[in-house]
Amino acid sequence: MFTANTERRRFFRIDDTLCISYRLIDPETASAGLKAMEPLSRQFSVAATLDVLSQEAQRIMLRIEKQNPEWLELYQVLDAKINTLAQAMMFACSDVDAQNCRDVNLSASGVAFAQSSLLDIGQNLAIEMYLPSTLALILVYGKVVNCQELGEGQYSISVDYTHIRAEDQELLIKHVVRRQWQQLQQNKMRAESLS
Repeated sequence: MFTANTERRRFFRIDDTLCISYRLIDPETASAGLKAMEPLSRQFSVAATLDVLSQEAQRIMLRIEKQNPEWLELYQVLDAKINTLAQAMMFACSDVDAQNCRDVNLSASGVAFAQSSLLDIGQNLAIEMYLPSTLALILVYGKVVNCQELGEGQYSISVDYTHIRAEDQELLIKHVVRRQWQQLQQNKMRAESLS
């Protein structure tokens, strides 16, 4: 059986910048978990479906590209249009502001972020996050596990997810891996430029 600590160690953690919002939820809503999330999570499930379909389409388009490169260009334009519409639809149903992002420490099992207000340990939250690498807006329930004063009126809030859909956890894992790869590439380029 996994404890909270071993569960956290199963996933990579990265520092990233995300658009994120949260709201306090009562213990009854939190304990209802995925059942309580169901009416809300339908609007968020579009991203997971689009991500899977895009992966399938990419495999097909790589084969077609050899026969007719213009088809790949057409696919990329249509894919961009669909992603733009999906993103607009997701943000219309969300409290996340695409212009208001913050630094976070992120994994598939929890998130930490700084803010100006204190939260009580044990407080239940509904958290919405926009993951730009997968164009996904996800909803999770979590519990505040740590709140430390950083100084200058700022607090570091650590949240463990208590309820997350499997599809959303998969999107989080993909996002973390992609961002980690991007960060490694940037560090490599920086090191090469200094040599």
